[in-house]
Amino acid sequence: MIAKITGIVSEKVHDALIVEIAGLGYELFVATTDWGSATQGVVQAFYIHEHIREDAHVLYGFSELADKLLFEQLISISGIGPKVGMAVLSSASRSRLQQAIAAGDPELLRGVSGVGKKTAERIIVELRGKMDGLAGAASMSTGDATYQALLGLGYAPAQASEAVAAIPAEVTGEQARIKAALKVLAR
Repeated sequence: MIAKITGIVSEKVHDALIVEIAGLGYELFVATTDWGSATQGVVQAFYIHEHIREDAHVLYGFSELADKLLFEQLISISGIGPKVGMAVLSSASRSRLQQAIAAGDPELLRGVSGVGKKTAERIIVELRGKMDGLAGAASMSTGDATYQALLGLGYAPAQASEAVAAIPAEVTGEQARIKAALKVLAR
């Protein structure tokens, strides 16, 4: 599983970037904010969500981990696929989307292509209680060794974030923190 890609943005196409690493070009579909902020010829890092189907292997890239986590929450909702998830992320900033969801306001979502009244309401209902967990994951340092170790062991970013957040403050040292996180995940 690809978790992160760091490489040179070699091309910007319609709604994707070509990121070159060691002579290979990876096509990453990105939200409009990431597309707009990407500069050709500059090294940039992206968190990756792999979407694998019978007929395609598609990579979705996010410059911030919190955007990836929100995307994964969106596509976990029945009837919302990666294209609609990216359209939602492209419609407004992450903080504005989180505010609308937390406030129970589906109006912002109704304007997104592929999202009707019922789908907007379903997003609000299913994600409303999950916004606190996303905020915590967004504030977590992605350089945290325990978090990275859990990702390396195959845990989902949301699971790793929750486990690291649950580690008691008195637990110090990398190995002790990893053991404590694994105990949290074993519950």
